[in-house]
Amino acid sequence: MKKIIQKYKYLFLIIIIFYSSTTKSQQIIPLSAEKQQQVDELKEYAEINKNNGDHLHAAFYYNKIAFIYWGNDSPRQAINYFLQSVKENQQINKLEDIKNIYSNIGVIYTELEDIENAYDYFNKSLKIRRKIGDKTEIASGLFDVAYILSILKKADESNNKLEEALKISEQENNPRLTLSIYGLLAQNHSKLGNTQISQNYLDKYQSYKKHSETEQIKEKFEEKEIKNLAEIKRTQAEKRAKQLELELAKLQSARAQDSLNITIQSTQDSLDYVERINKEKQTKIDLLNKDKAIKELTIKEQKAKAKNQKIIIFAGLIGLVLMILILYVMYKSNKVRKAANIKLAQQNKEIEEKNAELETASDKIAKQNINITQSINYAKGIQQAMLPPIEELQSIIPESFILFKPRDIVSGDFYWFKEVDSKSSIYKVMNLFKSASKKDDNKDNKKEETDNLDKKFLITAVDCTGHGVPGAFMSMIGYNLLDEIIVKGINRPDLILEELHRGVRLALKQDTTDNKDGMDMALCSYSKKDNTLEYSGAKNPLVYIKNNEVFQIKGDKNAIGGSQESEIKFASHKLEITEPTWFYIFSDGFVDQFGGPDGRKFMIKKFRQLLLEIHDRPMEEQKEILDVTFDGWKGSNFNQIDDILVIGFKLDKYVEKEKK
Repeated sequence: MKKIIQKYKYLFLIIIIFYSSTTKSQQIIPLSAEKQQQVDELKEYAEINKNNGDHLHAAFYYNKIAFIYWGNDSPRQAINYFLQSVKENQQINKLEDIKNIYSNIGVIYTELEDIENAYDYFNKSLKIRRKIGDKTEIASGLFDVAYILSILKKADESNNKLEEALKISEQENNPRLTLSIYGLLAQNHSKLGNTQISQNYLDKYQSYKKHSETEQIKEKFEEKEIKNLAEIKRTQAEKRAKQLELELAKLQSARAQDSLNITIQSTQDSLDYVERINKEKQTKIDLLNKDKAIKELTIKEQKAKAKNQKIIIFAGLIGLVLMILILYVMYKSNKVRKAANIKLAQQNKEIEEKNAELETASDKIAKQNINITQSINYAKGIQQAMLPPIEELQSIIPESFILFKPRDIVSGDFYWFKEVDSKSSIYKVMNLFKSASKKDDNKDNKKEETDNLDKKFLITAVDCTGHGVPGAFMSMIGYNLLDEIIVKGINRPDLILEELHRGVRLALKQDTTDNKDGMDMALCSYSKKDNTLEYSGAKNPLVYIKNNEVFQIKGDKNAIGGSQESEIKFASHKLEITEPTWFYIFSDGFVDQFGGPDGRKFMIKKFRQLLLEIHDRPMEEQKEILDVTFDGWKGSNFNQIDDILVIGFKLDKYVEKEKK
């Protein structure tokens, strides 16, 4: 389609420069002796009429001089005399001629590639056309301005002018101008990248052309297109030229009549004088003068006839050459068009074959996607079954919540919590043997012994490398490793992280492969006996709030697994709970989400402030506020970039009193 638009682009250029010769030289080309004499006479006539206050004829002569220079490829000289003609026309407010001259100057500046000045004069012409009120002239002026705006790469402004011109052209039933407007609209929308709109106007152009042209015009499409589009301006120019010639002829006739009257009067005076001296001699002189005048007129008539015959012969030869060229161009164009049609048919066939192949492949991919989606949904069920229910958490810490929003069907984030004994697994096994040997004696005291064990509650929020299916695989590895570590009797947060680090590296064979997957996490251990909370973190922090003030403990810079050394140490932080305190652990999905009016990340600072504002509300309400805030921040312009996991819980003195 771009090639078609480009083709009509040159058609519009031909319209604008139709009156120009093939050169755009700005040099002043000397006039021939005959034309120079004509210009000198016209200048003299113009100055005489100007001095006599006859602005109409002065404007006419300046306009005539401008056309002579324009035809002689001296555009700058032509502009000067056109402007002098404008000054004279302005004296008598002859708007019709002024708007035509401005249009001519616009065409000259277009030839000179001085587009800014061309736009200025076409605009001046358009303003006068609007003032006169001739709708056809207004539409033509709008088209001129629109074309220049298109050259200036102001396609939107050009389209506004074209839309206005199109309404007028359709109302005035001007098929040639309507056809041109459709073509330029198609070109402009192609430049703007509006492919569909451009194609619509191109379709209108071709459809309108089919209905408005005869079969003969269809066969001579490209040649007739140029002539038809140029006819609008050429007809106006020829009409103005004929009017100028007619007025010049009238003026010359009047001038000749004045000269003849003067001559007659002078001759009459001479005759009267001579008659008094010698009537016979004067009669002979008159007869000789008449014979001489007749001979001169006869010679002039013969020269004029010979000149006209030469012009007719020359015009006939030019017409014959043009006809031959037109026929040749039509033949070549038809040949090229046939070859292009054959190639286009082959390309269409290949496209249809490719489309069939793509459709088959698309169906196959769609089936595979269905199978994959079903498998992932099944994996989602497995992952959900693996995660502990929130009711277990709330049975130990009633005031708690978990906000869990996977980005995809399955998640790379997971949460894990478990109540464990503070003693090692060996200690528990020894107690079991003792209770077995004293079944009868200790049966009634079994519950009391169990209650005396120092219980600890472990809870963690884990962010695995990746999301979706790869992240889900990592979450299963992490979940199982945590269970295995607890079975080993390890219950300190820092030691759990160190053991988990070794386990991930071993499971993924990271010592012998290039695998760098790992986990970021925050792990808390709550002791009911000591009423303390112990925290260790691999990159992820712990945020807590007490006395209406927010605090943050940063996690260690090392992650679990990955390219770090196999043996690393994690710091342990212990907090004593002496008053109501709210704790929050989370993955980075919430704080890294893009959104808001500027498309930026939510950031940890804003997240802490949000937690401070809502911490004293019920836990379910906090969860809902976080969920709504996240969706509002993300909005409809951004997609969720990562899995979301936020765990919140409250510990206070009430737990300690219950223990006592």
